[in-house]
Amino acid sequence: MPKIYGAILSPYVRKVLLVLEAKGVEYENQQVFPGALPEGYEKISPLGKIPALQEGDFSLSDSTVINEYLEERYSQHPMFPVGTQDRAKARWLEEFADTALVDALLVPFFQRIVAPMRGLETDNDAIAKAEAKIIPKALAYVESVVPGADFLFEQRLTIADIALVSPFINAEIGGYQLDAERWPKTAAYVAFVRGQDIIQAREAKEKALLGQ
Repeated sequence: MPKIYGAILSPYVRKVLLVLEAKGVEYENQQVFPGALPEGYEKISPLGKIPALQEGDFSLSDSTVINEYLEERYSQHPMFPVGTQDRAKARWLEEFADTALVDALLVPFFQRIVAPMRGLETDNDAIAKAEAKIIPKALAYVESVVPGADFLFEQRLTIADIALVSPFINAEIGGYQLDAERWPKTAAYVAFVRGQDIIQAREAKEKALLGQ
């Protein structure tokens, strides 16, 4: 059984857990938080990042690498599109989501949720700057590639959908509201993907954790 190390509110950890759940693979999740890593964690994740996977004597880190391993290891319910160009596009969208989109949308989440948990003050100037400049730049690209209320590829959930939507969940937790008038296709797309049973179930678990 795969063991996934990482805090479930991380958009990167969420990606991996959703892939496992979509494939129907049972797993164990050990909560690991950046800045409070357990002793010996670097043997599993040499860069000290989350998520990390351990399966028997085998270990691996980085959400993208882990998900590609899971795709090959567990063939049921493929998470990548079939065509060569579509698969490449899905990988690119995952990369964009993991970098530019996360960097933009996680500013409100970090400042309003993570910073207070670490005993730091919320930097409202950082939030204002992100909402005025950084987030619109990222959303302009998302608006140009998403189809509206539909999946990106083959009318089914793929890794690209999971990767793109995951940061929006964190942004909402951090108090950011997506402007549906300014970004209509993005808003419709995010609502559609988040409306899938598997993602609603995952969000319910996260909300239960926040409620605690």
